[in-house]
Amino acid sequence: MRRRGSPRFEPLVVGIGFCGVAYLLVLGRMTTVPTRPRIVLLGDSLTQLSFGEGGWGAAVANRYQRRCDVLNRGYSGYNSRWILELVERGEIETGTLTTVFLGANDASLEAHNARQHVPLAEFEANLKAILKKTPGPAVLIAPPPVDHAQRLEYQKQRYPNSATGVLERTNESAGRYAEACERVAKERRVPCLNLWSLMQLHHDWPTFLIDGLHLSPKGNQFVATHLLDVIARRFPYLAVTPDPRTGYAGTSASISDLKPHAPWHDVIDRTNFKRAFDEAHFTSSSSSSSS
Repeated sequence: MRRRGSPRFEPLVVGIGFCGVAYLLVLGRMTTVPTRPRIVLLGDSLTQLSFGEGGWGAAVANRYQRRCDVLNRGYSGYNSRWILELVERGEIETGTLTTVFLGANDASLEAHNARQHVPLAEFEANLKAILKKTPGPAVLIAPPPVDHAQRLEYQKQRYPNSATGVLERTNESAGRYAEACERVAKERRVPCLNLWSLMQLHHDWPTFLIDGLHLSPKGNQFVATHLLDVIARRFPYLAVTPDPRTGYAGTSASISDLKPHAPWHDVIDRTNFKRAFDEAHFTSSSSSSSS
């Protein structure tokens, strides 16, 4: 029972709620949200950090400007077990192309990092499950090598009073997980970018890393270059060739089967600009509200 003299809010709340719903209904009739092609970058910190300055994910987004939305779904510290949990909960968007970059944390030594470690057999099973629940093309990216000297130095800097001098991950272990990526990729018939192998073809491969694990600017460039090359070779219909004169990927002189969203500015006629928009590629069309 309402107490005497207490304010009555019910009609106001109902009124606000009704107006809000009505507004959303009208807005929905006026516009639609475009569904553009998407490239989903799924992984751990090596992916989460990739949108930073000079990051490989930023380079991919730059290549696909106006053509694809590139989504960073990297989760620092995650292993394949936790990423699979996100996928199974429906928390990861589907993409026109998905990169799955895992193994660096899974390969941690159980004796020294049991929380992140995932046994090799389970890691393979997790990758297969992730790919099975990822419709469309995918690229597996195997973890990079581990530089022991850098890891130990990082340990001293990060934990000056408690550094153990014991490696919590090794290059040998990372290699076994990289090989697992190759096996899964072969079975699932998807390309695998094996960073562990490719980077070690270079005598100065530790320069690809900043702390023995994460990528340096040079390492990020390495990943971007090789990933874009894999996409161009294995999925040519998703490739973008930049303007050979300027190197820009988002101009009318760039080449791709992927159509740009909205017309390039240099095809818009000043005296009849609507024609260019009428002829342009849009993933969805807007319509004005009708009475």
